[in-house]
Amino acid sequence: MIIDVDTRGIIIDVHTRSMIIDVHTHIYPERTAARTLAAVQDRAGIRAYTDGTIAGLKGSMREAGIEVAVVSSIATRPEQVDAMNQWLREICRPPVYGFAAMHPDLVVTPDLVSTVRAQGFKGFKMHPDYQGFFVDERRVFPFYEAAQAEGMSILFHTGVDLGLPDTVHATPQRLALVLREFPRLRIIAAHLGGQDMYTETEKYLLGREIYLDTSFVLRKMPLDILQRIFSKHPLDRFLFGSDSPWTDQKEELDFLLSSLPFLTQDAKDKILGANAARLLEIE
Repeated sequence: MIIDVDTRGIIIDVHTRSMIIDVHTHIYPERTAARTLAAVQDRAGIRAYTDGTIAGLKGSMREAGIEVAVVSSIATRPEQVDAMNQWLREICRPPVYGFAAMHPDLVVTPDLVSTVRAQGFKGFKMHPDYQGFFVDERRVFPFYEAAQAEGMSILFHTGVDLGLPDTVHATPQRLALVLREFPRLRIIAAHLGGQDMYTETEKYLLGREIYLDTSFVLRKMPLDILQRIFSKHPLDRFLFGSDSPWTDQKEELDFLLSSLPFLTQDAKDKILGANAARLLEIE
């Protein structure tokens, strides 16, 4: 509960905030975490703020005051999907939930998505740059159709990836084409619709039935662009994400709470947890 008082100590507003949910985090198996972090840091020129393990994530959550996190792993080959999802099932327990791995070349059987849902996953994660497909390729449509029918969310990396900058496979314009084909698909476009593609995000995604997460870009974007994005898109379609370990969760959270004067407390509550709790059915 948050209580605001005036200078005389008189209560002027009382409200109960939602839990804080970070919808975009990454963890790696303990045996490979150090090697994976080193490779990404070298390739993308960014730093890691945890050791990349689930223990490191939980420690970061405690320090930041984040109550729930959703973790993702990226399958770069279809044969990795089952083992990756089994690992996620073994280690993910509340307050840490998982987005299942998926690959565009995996054959989608009628029960694949429903099985993943029954296993407790909150959605799927896809990274078109790492997985080598354009987000609007028709070969992925059977998966989108199945996810739409089951009401499962798909978190896409969107825009530029600093480690693979040459070809952008998930642009805002391409995502808009997916939305046209699958208007009920629960899409979460990471990095506020497309890292380093914010003009295109404004043109093609704002105002549409799509969720935007704040991961990685929140403290890097000019405030005037942030204000335009938050003012032109429904406030119940934003989700707080950090991209941990590739940002510091506490710094991301503190920035959203204290450095965006154009957002009301109610808007911040929605972004920090209420929207994600509703979308992902987290209680």
